[in-house]
Amino acid sequence: MALSPKFFPNDLVSEILSALPVKSILRFRCVSKYYDNLVSDPNFVKLHLKRSAARNPQFILQADHYLHIPGESPYGSDDEYDVDEAFIPYSLCSLIDNPSFALEIDPYYLVKNFNYRLIGSCNGLICLEGNSITPEYYECWFRLWNPATKTTSPKFGFLRLFLNTLADDGYYQFNSGFDDSTGTYKVVASRYSKRELKSNVRILTFRDSVWRDIGSFPVDPLNLDLISGSGVYLKSTINWFAIQNNLRYNYKDITAEQCFITSLDLRTETCNKYLLPRDFKEVPPSEPTVRVLGGYLCFSYHNEEPYFVIWKMEKFGAEDSWAQFFKISYHNLQIDYDFSDKYLKYYYQWKPLFLSKDGDSLIITSGIKSEEIIYSWRDNRVEQIEIDASRTVNDDTTMYNASCTDEDYFESLVSVL
Repeated sequence: MALSPKFFPNDLVSEILSALPVKSILRFRCVSKYYDNLVSDPNFVKLHLKRSAARNPQFILQADHYLHIPGESPYGSDDEYDVDEAFIPYSLCSLIDNPSFALEIDPYYLVKNFNYRLIGSCNGLICLEGNSITPEYYECWFRLWNPATKTTSPKFGFLRLFLNTLADDGYYQFNSGFDDSTGTYKVVASRYSKRELKSNVRILTFRDSVWRDIGSFPVDPLNLDLISGSGVYLKSTINWFAIQNNLRYNYKDITAEQCFITSLDLRTETCNKYLLPRDFKEVPPSEPTVRVLGGYLCFSYHNEEPYFVIWKMEKFGAEDSWAQFFKISYHNLQIDYDFSDKYLKYYYQWKPLFLSKDGDSLIITSGIKSEEIIYSWRDNRVEQIEIDASRTVNDDTTMYNASCTDEDYFESLVSVL
């Protein structure tokens, strides 16, 4: 490798550049062949990745816009809808400092005609699911996207589901993650088959794009067809709230002894089962959630006292390391929770999204109303998040409905190819 500019050793140049954001680093590619090679060097990419993860954390804002195009039919049967969707990385610190803000959408972050859905984020890469539907089948595929470098992978992992079997076999729910033993990205497809009365799990590696079946889970992830049943990625694993194999369960009939966390190890492609905190003795009215907060696997639920409780597994994989993280009164959250309302009791669900780096501010979202709040536990301060998103095209401003997703993100130079 050629020497870097005079007076600056190569190692020092790498150290300095690794502290910069991606956009600034990419400008150096035009300076010289040395800088161009450095930016794509695997060792430099890893160094920058490590430092990016430790800096200001980000998450993904999802902004949707539906443009109604009236047709000629008096009954509106010929009407059309032009749908835009944007996935926008945004600073968590900026949101906490300014919970009510206006966001102008960069056209690059726009996904036209609702063709893609975000299913995961890892190492600065966002995994998107695309799909199409014919009268006979539903087909989906995936792309890896690096918003920082503005690069997108080719489509991979095509999966076809025939519509006449979906009533019994169900749709797949997807998660993505990174196998650190081989340095590869993987997609996990999971569903509960009413016909087979068991969970079906498949996995593919980005490099070969071949789906492989995983043996039956020791427990069944709950409600694989619902958002509340989604798995979360942590340390090369995907983790779900699950129940002991129970062929025809009703959530209201489940006992705490039947509940576990099931974890799929992306390195070995095998499953583990973890007990929940010992104090979890009664199943709450609405389903508990599994999240990653502050680098810990967390388990949260509300009880009828009413409190919102969050536990963290201080040592991942160690069942005896559960410790209570938060116990927050709904009164402090300024939530008027009516337990006499049967609908709210079983379906109105709050879940944690993000925890600030200092651990002081927690972002919580509602599973039904799509509303978010910032709770500062040191002074019991609550602020409602209000997001105004817009995109300016030819001097016309188009407004969007925006909300937080539960995906962590940080910028990286990781290649999607």
